[in-house]
Amino acid sequence: MDEMIQRAIDESIAEVSAVKGRDIYLVEADVRGGGRIIELTVEADKGVSIDQCAKLSRTIRACLEACEENLMLAGGDFELMVSSPGLGEPIRVPRQYLRHLGRKMKVVYLDSEGERKEFEGKLTEASIEGDEPSITIEPVMKGKKKKTSGREPLTLRLADIVKAVVQTEW
Repeated sequence: MDEMIQRAIDESIAEVSAVKGRDIYLVEADVRGGGRIIELTVEADKGVSIDQCAKLSRTIRACLEACEENLMLAGGDFELMVSSPGLGEPIRVPRQYLRHLGRKMKVVYLDSEGERKEFEGKLTEASIEGDEPSITIEPVMKGKKKKTSGREPLTLRLADIVKAVVQTEW
């Protein structure tokens, strides 16, 4: 990603976070077409609202349009989309696990022999700091009462997780 675009994103996120009192962070950035299309996915520990996405979009746009070194950006000749992760989107950054503590997840991971396994349960712990960040998932039986299944909780290193998706409960 262009350094100027990255700087505008970082500064704008810091500014909007300070004003809104929420610590917004970047989950994913996709810049295509030589910088003409910029798609950002942002999150906050307590969730990010549509209003926050709109405010962030306006702030980033103003910052980019103020970049006189890049005529395309200064002229506003680019498309900018700012959104939050949608339902069913996989977790992309470790910090997202903290937001989803207590929620049901489906995790695809590599076991000690490198074999792909799948596990579904409630995220009960997330340790994202240190040398070996990890999560703990407690299995839950399906059904109305959702008691534990009798299986042991599973602790996984984040490095072993292939994909983790929060499950929607209706």
